[in-house]
Amino acid sequence: MPFTYPHFGSLTYVIESLLNELGIDALVPIKPTKKTAELGARYGPEFVCTPFKLTLGTFIEMLNKGADVIGMGGCNAYCRFGYYWPVQKLILEDMGYDNFRFVHIDYEKPLNILKTLKAESAGLNTLQTIRAFQITWVKNRLTDRVDNLVYRYRALEVIKGSTDRLAQKLFRKIVETRGLLNIRKLYKEIPEIFKREIETYKDKGRLKVSVTGEIYVVLEPALNVDVCRKLNNLGVIVETPITLRRFIDIGQKLNPFKKMHYLKARKLGEPYVAHRVGGETQENLGDIIYYKKLGFDGNVHLYPFTCMPEIITRAIAPEISRKYDMPFLSLVVDEHTGEAGFQTRLEAFVDLLKRKKEDKTQQVQIMEVIP
Repeated sequence: MPFTYPHFGSLTYVIESLLNELGIDALVPIKPTKKTAELGARYGPEFVCTPFKLTLGTFIEMLNKGADVIGMGGCNAYCRFGYYWPVQKLILEDMGYDNFRFVHIDYEKPLNILKTLKAESAGLNTLQTIRAFQITWVKNRLTDRVDNLVYRYRALEVIKGSTDRLAQKLFRKIVETRGLLNIRKLYKEIPEIFKREIETYKDKGRLKVSVTGEIYVVLEPALNVDVCRKLNNLGVIVETPITLRRFIDIGQKLNPFKKMHYLKARKLGEPYVAHRVGGETQENLGDIIYYKKLGFDGNVHLYPFTCMPEIITRAIAPEISRKYDMPFLSLVVDEHTGEAGFQTRLEAFVDLLKRKKEDKTQQVQIMEVIP
């Protein structure tokens, strides 16, 4: 029974690997297109979150390609995400798709994840299921590492396109690598592979921008109109702390000597939003402060149209931006988002950052000259 799931940036490879480890017949989702978004918008509620529409469109396309089982995250969420899969199930059934079933993955309860994975596996026992899940969260560390290196090297590459070509090879290698020893060995080798195979210009004086926001929008280039690539093409080095590992990397969660990034960011954001309100609101506010302390030049915030938690982020962030002198650009996406509009806004933002950095450099030079 072919098993499909939402396309999710580089995490698409991680989920494919998990299904392989479980012995499940994976039907890897195709990369979403404008048609995918239009399908979701046509059959989904008008004012629902944009990720709902894009994932719904993906499910329609994959059911037409022969999928029998759909895997979808969900939980008793603080926002509408918890209602995605049951509503999508009703919509698909109303459309006439009756020969499929949903597998609900409660990502906030690791024990429930294990029970679900064991039930769906090809007869794996509990220990084998735990092993498959462990391999998954370790491979997620590898895909995160590749993404972060891509966001740096692509801004500095001499031969355009060389970074993306290498990344695609590495993503496939991550999927195909078996055994934890080999996976951990590859994790250590990845930075050296980039250094060896990608010729780069010097990074001195380059702008550095953090990209934060709602997890699906940040990690799925088809939804955010490939913002990280656009910034890289403008010569900007990008970093994003957004990752699924905050939910599934039990190894790091249980490590008493290492605090995961989202906990650090949440602590910085708590003075502005004292309690969780859904999405990544606390973390996104905290990351403005966090990346300012790291010396970054600006922050780009991405969120889907009508996303209630991120609208709160959008309302509070300008005050933090002024307080910490951290330029902030918030971009909202929906199924009608056009590349030209985003490109113009990003170019204007980068120009602002360049002028700000030049003014600061000139001030430093003047101070050095004054006796």
